[in-house]
Amino acid sequence: MRKWLIIIIVIVVLIAAFMLRMGANQRRGQSEEVTTVIPVEVVPATKGRVLSTCEVLGTIMADKTAQVFPETMGRIMRVLVKEGAYVNKDANIMAMRNETVGFEYEEGFIKSPIDGNIGKMMVDVGSMVSPQAPVALIVDYSRVKIEFHVAEVNMGCVKGNQRVDIVVDGIDQNFSARISEISPVIDPMTRTAAVKAEALNPKKLLKPGMTARVQINLGEKTDALRIPIDALLDSYLFVVTDSTAERRDVTVGLVGDDYVEIIEGLAEGENVIVVGQQRLAGDEKVNPIFRGE
Repeated sequence: MRKWLIIIIVIVVLIAAFMLRMGANQRRGQSEEVTTVIPVEVVPATKGRVLSTCEVLGTIMADKTAQVFPETMGRIMRVLVKEGAYVNKDANIMAMRNETVGFEYEEGFIKSPIDGNIGKMMVDVGSMVSPQAPVALIVDYSRVKIEFHVAEVNMGCVKGNQRVDIVVDGIDQNFSARISEISPVIDPMTRTAAVKAEALNPKKLLKPGMTARVQINLGEKTDALRIPIDALLDSYLFVVTDSTAERRDVTVGLVGDDYVEIIEGLAEGENVIVVGQQRLAGDEKVNPIFRGE
């Protein structure tokens, strides 16, 4: 009996020790949780430019395009220019022999109808040609047109003579164009309207058929109180005050590509959290690290 009593006492002592240790660990964990400092990245709210743009894909077209037709039936005897060469209006581009029945076999010329570059030769020496089929294509692309489509919800953001930026992948240069045509009809299938812009192309870097990225200005503020767009969570953000995260409801103005305009709820110079705010609820101790440091 005494032996069993001793065993029971030992078990009770072990359980009590275990409980005391668990309680100490729990208190230590709570203490550590209370004193945990969360690292966050911050930037100060500043005044500056807020720009909102829309980017759509467009196709570059030559300003003028003309197909070349022979005046009579005949056979091509010589090709006088190469594809890509520049020709003036009425310049000879091919020599042909008139083989119309009843006429003498005389050599004549096929001429260019406009100033421009030879875009494509459609026949070779020896080919029979007729006035019904084109023999060449002439393109004038010293000025180009860019055709693109704008969603109906953004139609109010485009107007005649408005400047748009043109970017072509593979060309290390940005181009500027002016909107010249806006279709009054909305395509019921795509809910978009066709728009054309014109751009000077003196160096002929923009080629007809190229795909262009057209950047349209949807709104701009030049002296707005702004924060990086990744600092905003719905309609609130977090500001660091005395190493404490403060949740702040704000009134948002123009939402740009990189920045957001803040109308109310924030002052210039306040440090706004841009990284790490998803872990916050408010009133946490934080270690602010300024972006770029």
